[in-house]
Amino acid sequence: MPPSRQIPLKFPESALSFEDMAITSANRAICSAIRKTDRWPYHAFCLIGPKGSGITTLARAWAAERGATYFDAETLVNVDVAAIEEITDHDLVVDNVETLRDAEILLLMLSGVKRRQTSILLTAHPPPSNWSIPSPDLNSRLHAAPLAQLPAPDEDLMRARFRRAFARSVMAVPESVEDYLVTRVGLDYSQIEHVAELLAGATGDRSLTIPLAREILGDEDG
Repeated sequence: MPPSRQIPLKFPESALSFEDMAITSANRAICSAIRKTDRWPYHAFCLIGPKGSGITTLARAWAAERGATYFDAETLVNVDVAAIEEITDHDLVVDNVETLRDAEILLLMLSGVKRRQTSILLTAHPPPSNWSIPSPDLNSRLHAAPLAQLPAPDEDLMRARFRRAFARSVMAVPESVEDYLVTRVGLDYSQIEHVAELLAGATGDRSLTIPLAREILGDEDG
């Protein structure tokens, strides 16, 4: 009999603070580096990482801790140029820089932050060399900023991320199933949400076990 399937009921997750999120040996150094703005060699800091790695979660946690204003790069086209001086009175986050559509606004933000001695955290998935930014001046400034890349997760971080993904569907996962999933998926951020959604959607009213997880994921022979 095929497994019963349902649309998993998801509950919205509030933004995490640094105190709430999982910090392990894999991401501890990065979290420390972006939080200690007094040690930044430049007023801007670029943080990159693959999709699913939690870049936006880190950016929002940093914004909350610093009282910074958060922007998604695509929305910068809606920012009033006349308001830049006021905006740069405080720290800023520009997330998903690779989607930038208005180079002038970001350039003005960088200039304002420098004048005001505030800080700006820039995040993206690909490295700066893959950002489609036509402004040579902006490119020059972005390449002057320190760049850090989130490393691959460790096992502890993978477990924590799986727990959070399942918690959004209000689904209990035994530690033995966590062991299986971490071994099955490996240390790969990109698979976490897909696997969690697949299991939550196909488990139905059954308790999640290793045999059931194998069945759903097509690993009966594994």
